[in-house]
Amino acid sequence: MPILRQEYLSANAVTDTAQLLAQPGVLALVNFGDLCEPGEQPGIIPLGMPSLSDKPWEVIRYGDSVAERGTDEHCQWSVIEDVLCVATWIAPQDCSDIEAATEVAYGRLFRVIQSKGFPYPFRIWNFMPDINRGDGDREEYKKFCVGRERAFDDYHVAPREYPAASALGHHAQGAVIYLLAGRNSGVHHENPRQQPAYKYPREYGPSSPSFARATSLALRSKPQVFVSGTASIIGHNTQAVDDLQQQLAITLDNIQHLLQHVEQAESELSAVRVYLRHPQDLPLAQALINARLPESVVNFIYADICRSQLLVEIEALATPSSP
Repeated sequence: MPILRQEYLSANAVTDTAQLLAQPGVLALVNFGDLCEPGEQPGIIPLGMPSLSDKPWEVIRYGDSVAERGTDEHCQWSVIEDVLCVATWIAPQDCSDIEAATEVAYGRLFRVIQSKGFPYPFRIWNFMPDINRGDGDREEYKKFCVGRERAFDDYHVAPREYPAASALGHHAQGAVIYLLAGRNSGVHHENPRQQPAYKYPREYGPSSPSFARATSLALRSKPQVFVSGTASIIGHNTQAVDDLQQQLAITLDNIQHLLQHVEQAESELSAVRVYLRHPQDLPLAQALINARLPESVVNFIYADICRSQLLVEIEALATPSSP
């Protein structure tokens, strides 16, 4: 039975993107580089944030058919069987009002997934410039959260229907939002160690972050768990400020506790992205992460985290271990 896979590749492994996209089972190619703008062809998703571990590509695979691809509503989409991937970009000049631009961009995405018959997003990624710029409610991330929540409200998505997500900052121009969507709804999960993000107190902005800690979905096989961007937060409070080693330990413990809660503790982790605020933290982060996870499933990414006190954020895909 097919499962969804996200695999990291070196630059040497991707010499012809058109040829790779034409292979059966290749849904999309995510590029970790300096550009955040529409790819040359649907199916290529440049994020504007570089890999620190020389793995500039992620290939998303599913099924055994050749993807159908196209462009609608200023969105690029790819579909294989019962999984749809859609990406849209926000132009640099529109990022000056990230609140309004986010609502518009999400509206485009929602219209495309609904028109294609895949109305249920189960994993969303958001990457934008200057995520920590601004004070109080005028911080860019908080303004993004307002726009995102308005879009969910516009399309009547209730908080308990929010899917897994990540939201990070980069140092490029422009923004990108992309998602995976299905024909049926996944199951959205919270972590008992953490307050649901959509219930955060007012101090975190006029609109709470609109995401679940994880979403599980069975794509004609056993359920896979898409773990949202996870950080050193217990309850709603940041832990271990300025201590990377402790933040990493708490973050990994949060992920393990979440998987235990959804009864997937024995799952194998893949597509592990470790977002680091400071590139100089790479040696320590590699030593700590590689002691617990295979190097092949981990990519270290240079990115700003949504809270200025956070030094690291981790996301992953959990797949049931083979019997």
